[in-house]
Amino acid sequence: MISGWEIPRIANIQAHESRRLVRLPIPGLSGDLHQDLGRSALVVDISGSLYGDEARDEFLINNIRPAFLAGDPVDFVADIVTEAELEQVLIEALHIEESADTPNQFHYRIRLREYTEPPEPPGSDLGLEAPDLGLDIDLGLDLLDLPGLLVPLPDIGDLLQPIEPAADSLRDALSGAADAFSGLESLFDNPPAGDT
Repeated sequence: MISGWEIPRIANIQAHESRRLVRLPIPGLSGDLHQDLGRSALVVDISGSLYGDEARDEFLINNIRPAFLAGDPVDFVADIVTEAELEQVLIEALHIEESADTPNQFHYRIRLREYTEPPEPPGSDLGLEAPDLGLDIDLGLDLLDLPGLLVPLPDIGDLLQPIEPAADSLRDALSGAADAFSGLESLFDNPPAGDT
């Protein structure tokens, strides 16, 4: 039964259980070491067939498809998983097949996967409280004087003062450059005869 609904005309039901083993090959050792990471989620495959449009519509529209589309965990009870302590499952896959070979009949396969409740987020029950920063909910205009909250910076003076003598020397040296190129200017102003 899935969420109180009895699955009709089941032809086959299979339960798949496995362990998560990590294989650790060790050089020079015969065989491998294995680390057991626990068991994987139990998987149940159910298949069967129904006859007629009314049975198909009842199966799909009113029962299994709404639970599949919702994606929420649902209760599940079956004899094959009695000892597995399986209580809730997710409907992982739903496969419907109709064929011209068998008119008015359709086959279904449902895959269910064991649902495990996720753990609570860390920090929710550690007893830690946020520190009181002394800020009220109504901040108003009190925090607008942000520069006044900063530590005053020391006076570092004029940063360009050490390079002013070098800048003056460079300016004096380049001031005569215009006179040095004045002869070239006359060459470019008067092109040679025959060039236009």
